[in-house]
Amino acid sequence: MQGFKLKVLVADDSALMHSLFADFALGSSIPFELVRANNGRQCAELFNIGGFNLAFIDVNMPEMSGMEAVATARHSGNKTFVALMSGNASSRRLEIARQLKVYEYLHKPFKAEDVEAILKTYCRVTVPTQALIVDDSATVRRILRKVLDSSIFNIDITEAGDGAAAIDLYENGEYSVVFLDCNMPGLNGFETLERMLEHDPHVKVIMITGERNEDLRRRALDRGAFAFMFKPFHGIDVDRELHRLFDLKMPLLTTAAEPVA
Repeated sequence: MQGFKLKVLVADDSALMHSLFADFALGSSIPFELVRANNGRQCAELFNIGGFNLAFIDVNMPEMSGMEAVATARHSGNKTFVALMSGNASSRRLEIARQLKVYEYLHKPFKAEDVEAILKTYCRVTVPTQALIVDDSATVRRILRKVLDSSIFNIDITEAGDGAAAIDLYENGEYSVVFLDCNMPGLNGFETLERMLEHDPHVKVIMITGERNEDLRRRALDRGAFAFMFKPFHGIDVDRELHRLFDLKMPLLTTAAEPVA
């Protein structure tokens, strides 16, 4: 939208960091307006006021740490897209950041392109992603829907119970990604994949199966699947594949995370 700017909170007790973000804003291809906090308590108060699209928050600040400020905001239901900043990215800090539903942990010093990558991701995750789930089990489809709902991406889900229905839906709709089960009665997953590729060579299909079989994975990728995932998988696994699909920079908190059942 012309003239629209993202509203970005930067919380840091360093005047240099605020100056750097001002420079980033001037050179950014994605316009954003800065609101500044100089300590953790100011950060928490601004969070409470709300209205921010994103927040870049230093971990170590006087009066209240950045993590405490985020925890307070999360406790009150605030879901702002957050990147924490610090010179120390210990495994313990990364785990706390994941628990706080933080998107990224920026290790100081970082560059303008690191901030730009986060802005780009935010803009993409707020746009609905049309996804088609194809599985003959209604129970599995319900589980897959729950997993996709836990993704950071805003996923609009359509379901198909067999390959023929999936092909009809795909040919008459617009989907960014298809989650396709390998083993189905009638048209199996591989036959469905081939039919979709005939209709659209650029279709992005993530094939899925509960069978731990590397030959299946290689076969799917060789036949044109974008990716292959073994069930059960988790929201963070979906996020990894969608970052690849949309050519987004993979956040540290995604690459370092272990899936939690």
